[in-house]
Amino acid sequence: MELICAIDLLDGGALRLVQGDYDRRIPAGIDAPALSARFVSAGCRRIHVVDLAGARAGRPMQLSLVAEVAGSARSEAEGVAVELGGGLRTEDDVAEALSVVDDAILGTAAVERPGFVAACARRFPGRIGVSLDLRSGRAALDGWSRAGDEEPMRIAARLLDEGASRLIVTETSRDGTLAGPDLEALSGLRAAFPDATLVAAGGVGSLDDLRALDAVGVDGAVVGLALLTGAVEVAEAVAALA
Repeated sequence: MELICAIDLLDGGALRLVQGDYDRRIPAGIDAPALSARFVSAGCRRIHVVDLAGARAGRPMQLSLVAEVAGSARSEAEGVAVELGGGLRTEDDVAEALSVVDDAILGTAAVERPGFVAACARRFPGRIGVSLDLRSGRAALDGWSRAGDEEPMRIAARLLDEGASRLIVTETSRDGTLAGPDLEALSGLRAAFPDATLVAAGGVGSLDDLRALDAVGVDGAVVGLALLTGAVEVAEAVAALA
């Protein structure tokens, strides 16, 4: 299982939100490019960047900073992948994002506009992932500010059929809490889609959480707050999952 280090960007800095609440911010205490370099130097080989301002605005807002984060990560080691989510709701937005990162992570537009993932995947094969954000068993949309109507399993099936290269599943009620991942939901998705690249996000607070996710069979885990607090150390996590 791959350790994926998360960096959330807002107002020009790196931070984490508690349960996606923009008023509950936990600053990283270090600038975003330096943070990405620190993660890579400790052994991480995939950086998950979220443009929180873009998620709120519905279009990319911080691509120059994202480019700095990506450049800093790549300067530390070869083979580092950087993925970006937040506000990517048109093909042009996706193209602009992919000019600075390796993979684009779609969210609200992917869920609400059937065919959007397929169009992006045809244009950028292998580089389009989707974030399926959940709250109380429903999809969480528009920066987690509202709930969707379609059943999550049906959404996941459609997104994968349209060509999503990876499915990042976030339980938003656990994100930024260190309360542990939603193993039950992830186990159900793993069983339903055994061949999909499935990534867990939200709630990881310890090495034991990562081991539990590995046992479920997910392919990767996005970790954010635990890395900032020291609850999880990158080098230890990489070694534990090797």
